[in-house]
Amino acid sequence: MGTDLLLFHKDAQRKEVVAPDLMVVFGVPAKMRDSYDVRKEGKVPDFVLEVASKGTYRNDLGSKKDKYEWMGVREYCVFDPKGGMHRPRLQLFRLEGGAYERVSGRGDPDGSLAVTSETLGLELRFEDDRLRLWDPAAQEYLLKYQEEHAGRLQERAGRLQERTGRLEERDKRIASEQRVRDLESRLAGLK
Repeated sequence: MGTDLLLFHKDAQRKEVVAPDLMVVFGVPAKMRDSYDVRKEGKVPDFVLEVASKGTYRNDLGSKKDKYEWMGVREYCVFDPKGGMHRPRLQLFRLEGGAYERVSGRGDPDGSLAVTSETLGLELRFEDDRLRLWDPAAQEYLLKYQEEHAGRLQERAGRLQERTGRLEERDKRIASEQRVRDLESRLAGLK
């Protein structure tokens, strides 16, 4: 997965450069990259997400979509977090026979939107003014980094508390055993 990397693709007739907001490429080594060159890596991204902004939104459904389609990116998603630039605010396109077909999504009366990415095996959901990823297999949302980090910290604190409790119990047991030995020693001295 990469964010804001320059994506290069070149063939005999055409050269394309674009910087997707997010791209997912399965089957390539996970490593830090300054850019992603399709010819060097041997694979186009599987999934690309563009987040609409005032400076770039006009290209999201125009030249960017055309470039990703030409490159062979299997799924292309456009998300308009603030609204007013794209309707609907969440759109997914899937490559079918060399051309993008819009994937029908689900809109709920509360304003939430959802589309299913076959490539990611996830449902992208826009609800409560944010984009969330739902894992239908696990029946749960993927956690944001901060949520995941907080969860790990809570687990660690729980383990430390449990360990501290065990150490306190051990210390009590040792102290009790020492009192018994001291008492036995005093009793032996009285005989």
